[in-house]
Amino acid sequence: MVVRDIMTPNPLTVRADVPLLEAAQLMLRNRFGGLPVVDAEGRLVGLVEVEDLLPRMSAVPFSDVRAMRLFDEWVDRDLAELYEELRQVPVAKALRKDVEVLHPDDPLDQALDRMAENRFRRMPVVDETGRLVGILTRSDFLRLMLELGGRDAGR
Repeated sequence: MVVRDIMTPNPLTVRADVPLLEAAQLMLRNRFGGLPVVDAEGRLVGLVEVEDLLPRMSAVPFSDVRAMRLFDEWVDRDLAELYEELRQVPVAKALRKDVEVLHPDDPLDQALDRMAENRFRRMPVVDETGRLVGILTRSDFLRLMLELGGRDAGR
Protein backbone atom coordinates (compact mmCIF):
# COMPACT_ATOMS: atom_id res chain seq x y z
CA MET A 1 0.00 0.00 0.00
CA VAL A 2 1.06 3.59 -0.62
CA VAL A 3 0.13 6.91 0.97
CA ARG A 4 -2.48 7.77 -1.68
CA ASP A 5 -4.46 4.66 -0.68
CA ILE A 6 -5.46 6.09 2.70
CA MET A 7 -4.68 9.84 2.67
CA THR A 8 -7.45 12.40 2.74
CA PRO A 9 -7.36 14.00 -0.71
CA ASN A 10 -7.84 17.75 -1.22
CA PRO A 11 -7.79 18.63 2.49
CA LEU A 12 -9.16 21.82 3.96
CA THR A 13 -6.46 24.48 3.81
CA VAL A 14 -5.82 28.05 4.81
CA ARG A 15 -3.75 30.83 3.23
CA ALA A 16 -0.93 32.61 5.07
CA ASP A 17 -2.67 36.00 4.89
CA VAL A 18 -5.82 34.78 6.68
CA PRO A 19 -6.23 35.97 10.30
CA LEU A 20 -5.31 33.38 12.92
CA LEU A 21 -8.79 33.66 14.38
CA GLU A 22 -10.29 32.40 11.11
CA ALA A 23 -7.84 29.47 11.05
CA ALA A 24 -8.69 28.68 14.69
CA GLN A 25 -12.41 28.74 13.92
CA LEU A 26 -11.89 26.38 10.95
CA MET A 27 -9.94 23.95 13.12
CA LEU A 28 -12.55 23.97 15.88
CA ARG A 29 -15.53 23.74 13.54
CA ASN A 30 -14.02 20.75 11.72
CA ARG A 31 -12.37 19.19 14.79
CA PHE A 32 -8.91 19.38 13.19
CA GLY A 33 -5.70 19.75 15.15
CA GLY A 34 -4.02 21.59 12.30
CA LEU A 35 -4.32 22.89 8.77
CA PRO A 36 -1.94 22.96 5.81
CA VAL A 37 -1.11 26.47 4.68
CA VAL A 38 -0.94 26.96 0.90
CA ASP A 39 -0.20 29.76 -1.56
CA ALA A 40 -2.51 30.94 -4.36
CA GLU A 41 -1.38 28.04 -6.60
CA GLY A 42 -2.05 25.42 -3.93
CA ARG A 43 1.63 24.81 -3.10
CA LEU A 44 2.37 23.98 0.52
CA VAL A 45 4.04 26.79 2.45
CA GLY A 46 3.62 25.42 5.96
CA LEU A 47 1.38 24.01 8.63
CA VAL A 48 -0.50 25.70 11.47
CA GLU A 49 -1.56 23.61 14.46
CA VAL A 50 -3.65 24.29 17.55
CA GLU A 51 -0.49 24.28 19.66
CA ASP A 52 0.85 27.17 17.57
CA LEU A 53 -2.11 29.34 18.62
CA LEU A 54 -1.80 28.80 22.37
CA PRO A 55 0.63 30.46 24.75
CA ARG A 56 3.24 28.12 26.23
CA MET A 57 5.57 28.33 29.17
CA SER A 58 9.18 29.25 28.41
CA ALA A 59 12.21 29.95 30.54
CA VAL A 60 13.13 33.60 30.88
CA PRO A 61 16.73 33.99 29.69
CA PHE A 62 19.34 34.05 32.48
CA SER A 63 16.71 33.14 35.09
CA ASP A 64 14.86 30.26 36.72
CA VAL A 65 11.58 32.05 36.06
CA ARG A 66 9.12 30.65 33.51
CA ALA A 67 6.60 32.83 31.70
CA MET A 68 4.09 32.57 28.87
CA ARG A 69 5.16 33.13 25.24
CA LEU A 70 3.06 33.37 22.11
CA PHE A 71 4.45 33.95 18.60
CA ASP A 72 7.94 34.36 20.09
CA GLU A 73 6.76 37.22 22.31
CA TRP A 74 6.30 37.31 26.07
CA VAL A 75 2.62 37.32 27.03
CA ASP A 76 1.49 39.71 29.73
CA ARG A 77 -2.04 40.13 28.43
CA ASP A 78 -5.32 38.55 29.42
CA LEU A 79 -7.32 36.16 27.22
CA ALA A 80 -9.51 38.92 25.79
CA GLU A 81 -6.41 40.72 24.51
CA LEU A 82 -5.05 37.48 23.07
CA TYR A 83 -8.36 36.97 21.26
CA GLU A 84 -8.04 40.43 19.72
CA GLU A 85 -4.51 39.59 18.62
CA LEU A 86 -5.74 36.41 16.90
CA ARG A 87 -8.22 38.58 14.96
CA GLN A 88 -5.43 40.76 13.59
CA VAL A 89 -2.39 38.50 13.26
CA PRO A 90 -2.08 36.54 10.00
CA VAL A 91 -1.45 32.80 9.89
CA ALA A 92 2.00 33.60 8.45
CA LYS A 93 3.11 34.72 11.93
CA ALA A 94 2.41 31.31 13.50
CA LEU A 95 2.87 28.75 10.74
CA ARG A 96 5.62 26.16 10.76
CA LYS A 97 7.60 26.40 7.55
CA ASP A 98 9.97 23.48 8.06
CA VAL A 99 7.31 20.84 7.49
CA GLU A 100 8.22 17.33 6.46
CA VAL A 101 6.08 16.05 3.62
CA LEU A 102 5.06 12.81 2.01
CA HIS A 103 4.41 11.97 -1.63
CA PRO A 104 1.39 10.00 -2.86
CA ASP A 105 3.46 6.97 -3.92
CA ASP A 106 5.53 6.73 -0.73
CA PRO A 107 5.19 3.29 0.89
CA LEU A 108 2.66 3.37 3.72
CA ASP A 109 4.90 1.52 6.18
CA GLN A 110 7.64 4.13 5.72
CA ALA A 111 5.13 6.95 6.21
CA LEU A 112 3.92 5.35 9.44
CA ASP A 113 7.51 4.94 10.64
CA ARG A 114 8.27 8.63 9.96
CA MET A 115 5.13 9.78 11.71
CA ALA A 116 5.74 7.58 14.74
CA GLU A 117 9.45 8.36 14.96
CA ASN A 118 8.86 12.11 14.84
CA ARG A 119 5.57 12.06 16.77
CA PHE A 120 3.77 13.80 13.91
CA ARG A 121 -0.02 13.89 14.12
CA ARG A 122 -0.38 14.79 10.45
CA MET A 123 1.80 15.06 7.37
CA PRO A 124 0.95 16.96 4.20
CA VAL A 125 1.14 15.02 0.94
CA VAL A 126 2.49 16.95 -2.04
CA ASP A 127 3.06 16.21 -5.72
CA GLU A 128 6.36 16.72 -7.56
CA THR A 129 5.67 20.48 -7.90
CA GLY A 130 5.01 20.98 -4.18
CA ARG A 131 1.25 21.31 -4.67
CA LEU A 132 -0.77 19.93 -1.77
CA VAL A 133 -2.76 16.88 -2.87
CA GLY A 134 -3.66 15.33 0.48
CA ILE A 135 -2.96 14.91 4.15
CA LEU A 136 -2.14 11.79 6.11
CA THR A 137 -3.10 11.64 9.78
CA ARG A 138 -2.83 9.13 12.57
CA SER A 139 -6.60 8.69 12.26
CA ASP A 140 -6.12 7.46 8.68
CA PHE A 141 -3.96 4.62 10.01
CA LEU A 142 -6.50 3.81 12.72
CA ARG A 143 -9.27 3.74 10.10
CA LEU A 144 -7.20 1.36 7.96
CA MET A 145 -6.57 -0.96 10.91
CA LEU A 146 -10.27 -1.08 11.73
CA GLU A 147 -11.19 -1.74 8.10
CA LEU A 148 -8.63 -4.51 7.77
CA GLY A 149 -9.69 -5.99 11.11
CA GLY A 150 -13.32 -5.94 10.02
CA ARG A 151 -12.46 -7.86 6.84
CA ASP A 152 -10.58 -10.50 8.79
CA ALA A 153 -13.44 -10.88 11.26
CA GLY A 154 -15.87 -11.52 8.38
CA ARG A 155 -13.96 -14.59 7.17
